[in-house]
Amino acid sequence: MVTEVVAGTLRAASRGLCVLAVDGLSLDVAESALSHAHIRPLRSTFPSTSTTAWLTAVTGTDPGRHGAVGMVYRAPGADHVTHLVTGETYGFGSPRSPGDALLHTAPTLFDHAAAEGRPALAIGAELERLTGPWVEAVLHGARIVPSPAAGAPLTTDPVAVAERTVREVGAVLARAFDTPPLVWAYVNLDDHIHRHGYDARLREALLLLDTAAARWADAGWSVLAHADHGQVEVTPSEALADVWARLDAPAHCRMPGGGAGRVRWLHPLPGHERRVADMLRDRLADHALVLTPDELHARGLLTATPAVRERIGEVVALATSPHFPVPDPGVAWEHGSVSDGETLVPLASWNPAPDHSALP
Repeated sequence: MVTEVVAGTLRAASRGLCVLAVDGLSLDVAESALSHAHIRPLRSTFPSTSTTAWLTAVTGTDPGRHGAVGMVYRAPGADHVTHLVTGETYGFGSPRSPGDALLHTAPTLFDHAAAEGRPALAIGAELERLTGPWVEAVLHGARIVPSPAAGAPLTTDPVAVAERTVREVGAVLARAFDTPPLVWAYVNLDDHIHRHGYDARLREALLLLDTAAARWADAGWSVLAHADHGQVEVTPSEALADVWARLDAPAHCRMPGGGAGRVRWLHPLPGHERRVADMLRDRLADHALVLTPDELHARGLLTATPAVRERIGEVVALATSPHFPVPDPGVAWEHGSVSDGETLVPLASWNPAPDHSALP
């Protein structure tokens, strides 16, 4: 849906389109903070995590097709799991089989804009620093606008992130373009929300973004913003973390588990799938819903394509309580599962004014 909205808005934009890709923003917070915007609800992907959701947002393809089924998962044929963004691998012993590609690429909204003869530019110091298949797939076809902040340590303070975004987007919008461009800016609020939630500092950052977006719209630009997922408050249980660690071990599994935040899976030894699922279901009790890939498919959460089956574990746990054993017990807010707080996100728009005057 996002790709269709972006494409349609860009074609109708007389001056150009700016898209703010806001990481970690839930629908209810957006509705209360973006006072100048018209907001529609979107439903995130499953898992509700950045690697999955952003790739779907820029390509319009389902996770069952692109294969980015979380943050940490198995490449087809591998005997270990890989962190999709960092490239780190985790196995029980030395990896013997590297496996095949972690994901499948598809044309992006940047590719489509460029095919129509429109400049397609991407802004975001955090993404600019990344290498590897995921960021290459997300930004394929875009011309990266170098950030002055890219060479220095990056802050997670949301106000500083918003100020930098407004400054760098404003500088691009002040340029002269022969054809209305697509200007896409990544806004990393996610790191702050993981530690502090949707606090006053976060809301101040949203006010800055809302004010700037309204100003750009008044100057004739079409402006959209959307998020990849929201977050919910968590209080991870040490006892449940111990349960997970005992099962996520060579005695029960052929390689370490994978997943993303409040969705995690195990790779049981062959023939032990039901036993491991029953143990996990019994010991996590009301804190998780334990399913197979087929059951995820039946619930409409994740299409059980070959791309999914080759990557995901046979036993999948979806968090149903704040005490679920997330990979990082130091977080105060997390995402990945199926609650509305995690999956309902905003699609915001600021309509351009009739007067296409220069930016102030």
